[in-house]
Amino acid sequence: MLSLDDFSTNRFSGTNENAKSQLEHMSPSRHSDLCFNDGNLAVLTGGNYFLVHQGLLCRHSAPLARTIEAVEGKQARFLEGRLVLELAEASNDVYYFLLALYDGISTLKYDVNDFGVVSAILQLATTYEVKHLRTDILRGLSSAWPRTLAQWELREARSLSMAGVYEPRKSFPHPILVINLARAAGAPELLPAAFYDLSRSSPSDCAAGYACTLTSRTHHLSDDDLLNLLRGKEHGSRFLSTFIVNELEGREPSSPCVYRMELDGARRRICQSAFEAITFEILRDINGTVCQRSSDPLFAIMDSELMQTREDPLGRLNSTLRACEFCRSEFGAAVDSAREEFWQRLPVWFGVDPLVWA
Repeated sequence: MLSLDDFSTNRFSGTNENAKSQLEHMSPSRHSDLCFNDGNLAVLTGGNYFLVHQGLLCRHSAPLARTIEAVEGKQARFLEGRLVLELAEASNDVYYFLLALYDGISTLKYDVNDFGVVSAILQLATTYEVKHLRTDILRGLSSAWPRTLAQWELREARSLSMAGVYEPRKSFPHPILVINLARAAGAPELLPAAFYDLSRSSPSDCAAGYACTLTSRTHHLSDDDLLNLLRGKEHGSRFLSTFIVNELEGREPSSPCVYRMELDGARRRICQSAFEAITFEILRDINGTVCQRSSDPLFAIMDSELMQTREDPLGRLNSTLRACEFCRSEFGAAVDSAREEFWQRLPVWFGVDPLVWA
């Protein structure tokens, strides 16, 4: 059996051609980037090895420091005269992790294209207890999967194209990937927003999983998380229905309503009629057909207020949806309160410990 010592340079003398060919085939490859001439540690993973600095790894990771110490205490193995530390993770993942330790992550983006890198760094930073990397990665992910409603609104605004079309999948990773990463890395604070994002898809799409076009791999939720998702989706729909009943159906005019004292009955009911028209628009899913935001209760609640000032393609207001300023202001306060309540309930609805947002 060939040992790692045999992989060191200048160890081929005295072997026959078949043994030499076998050895060359089995030899791990020197990584083209992370191999420092003054490195004193060979990190071996898969078919590649990295020549890095033992002190750097030990400074940032107590588990790696303990492992290196244990390796030194055994019958040591060497590559290019350096002590070998063998890791089980994939070579590319280890490369991203080591690169983050050396160069930092200031240029990292938390979008669709960089998610594989982000995922690798977060999982290895968690495994090897590199706290500053884990903290920084989670901070970056929280911009897309936030704890507050205000941050969620900023995230949603970034999902709009120049033409105003809502296209979150072009900007942010698929929520199934985020949910599975949050579970693997022990980051439950990402879950409520990711679950809510996914809950806006149809149940059949959620169950079918996410097929990655780059890797041809289909990612699924665990059975428990699929149940959590469906329960949360149902809670969100019920909340919207309750909001429609309590805040829109038969809504009375505000005390200072400008039409309240009108003698003409039709004019006296202008604001009530406006809210009835808004109820009808929501029930026929106006936010889905016009704004590409179907199955989004949080947006539908906000849209019930926006309808009153939205212009049509010709720049005209729909007068049938327009209540007076006083009634709109009172309704706006109810909308803000309902949306904040909705957001704060997400952890419980999706089976996540509410303390993650405390």
